[in-house]
Amino acid sequence: MSEPSLTLLAISDLHYSGLSRQTAQPPPLRGELARTLLSKVFLRLSHMGVKPDLTVLLGDLIENGADRNAELDLLTIYGELSRSQIPALVIPGNHDTDAAAFNALFGTRPGLHEIGGYGLLVFNDAYSDTHDCTRPEEAIELTRRVAEEHPGLPLIALQHAPIYPPIDSHYPYRPTNTAEIIESFEQAGVILSLSGHFHKGQKARLHEGVLYHTVPALVEQPFRFSLIRLYGTRVEIEELSLAMQVPAIVDVHCHTEYAYCGTTADTSACIALSQALGVSTLCITEHAFQLYFDKTPAMSFKWQADPSRVEQVWAAPGRHRMAAYRRFAEKIRSPYVKIGLEVDLFDNGRLLLAPEDADAEWDLLVGAVHFIQDYVHGKTSQEEAEALFLRDVQRLVDHPIAVLAHPFRFFKRNRLNVPTHLYQTVADLLADSGVAAEINFHTNTPDPEFIGICAAKGVKLALASDSHALEEVGEFWPHVNVLRQAGITPKMFPDMLFTC
Repeated sequence: MSEPSLTLLAISDLHYSGLSRQTAQPPPLRGELARTLLSKVFLRLSHMGVKPDLTVLLGDLIENGADRNAELDLLTIYGELSRSQIPALVIPGNHDTDAAAFNALFGTRPGLHEIGGYGLLVFNDAYSDTHDCTRPEEAIELTRRVAEEHPGLPLIALQHAPIYPPIDSHYPYRPTNTAEIIESFEQAGVILSLSGHFHKGQKARLHEGVLYHTVPALVEQPFRFSLIRLYGTRVEIEELSLAMQVPAIVDVHCHTEYAYCGTTADTSACIALSQALGVSTLCITEHAFQLYFDKTPAMSFKWQADPSRVEQVWAAPGRHRMAAYRRFAEKIRSPYVKIGLEVDLFDNGRLLLAPEDADAEWDLLVGAVHFIQDYVHGKTSQEEAEALFLRDVQRLVDHPIAVLAHPFRFFKRNRLNVPTHLYQTVADLLADSGVAAEINFHTNTPDPEFIGICAAKGVKLALASDSHALEEVGEFWPHVNVLRQAGITPKMFPDMLFTC
């Protein structure tokens, strides 16, 4: 019989403050961002190609368990867990609501849970008003009894309070009866003990045959969590962080509430998240075509071959929503936030930008090929599509754009083969015009080969979250990863990445 294996995602200390009244959190805590940080963890793992067998939340999911809206805040976290479609074990912490109500919501009872050939022991330790923590004697005895009743079952202990090593602090982080707990783990042959509560976290340490790991708080920069892989009794722990600790990360492409295709786009939250995650400059670049037209005609792209319709909108007061967007943009522009537009072509090569908008002081224009005039899905051949694409890229770079958005995504969107033989040609067009190539993972997978060709020709590389939802904001792990695949390391970023 083969040894069991299990991949755990371990997260602790969200201190989420949503509907509950805000309390004065210490500056490092970003409880207002916790829900989005949790969703970003799942997005990060998706980018990494990892789907854990189990998520473990190790307590303090919310900041104020005594608030009348505490259960609703917990329900919000429950919803994010459900959206991930990954089974979860959730342990209450000292900030959470009543343990019985907590366990009823999340469906995690104290005691043994057999999952994937492992026995996971869930402990609900008791906290006093003075924050002292104690493990009930019956819970300690449970550890020994489970080991006797399930010989050979690898055991993993899950609790909020750290067990080992000692913590030098006046605050009582560890249980008052830690010595008894450690002894019970040793006697039961526990292979791994996971805890939270101590926000700095503690690197995994082996003590008397038990590996102890305290998972850092997700709510504090750099927003860390742990990926744990078990192979039999062997344990591998990888600590990950959401913040990108690399230089010169400029997000050239982030959407707003004005985007019809946006889902949870929220400009103020985008700014806060980007700053917290280490993005050095954020560029708000909204779709011009969605600002000029109502949703249905905008998304039909019929305006692309109908200049009279465009001219009619441009002549209307406010140019539909464009004037309003410009007023909005000026309110948020700052040394940190730059303002731009994502622009398309119409009428055989004209840039969809009214004269008074073309004269505005945009920080950048990002050119995009979303739809190609003269292309008919299912009728235009691959060869014809390639010629039309090259035509429009040439037309775009002849306009004053700074960045070409999501190069070659058009082919994937239309179920065509990506023409890798055109990489050199497009890179030459970008190099000759001084336009940057965008690296964009929003419903897209950039090819490191194209990136490498652009870099070799001196084309600047523009990083873009292309955020339409909050979980996409500031997520540049896949960008850094594909740059490495193209031979570009973070030390090279200041010279090779586009800035504005």
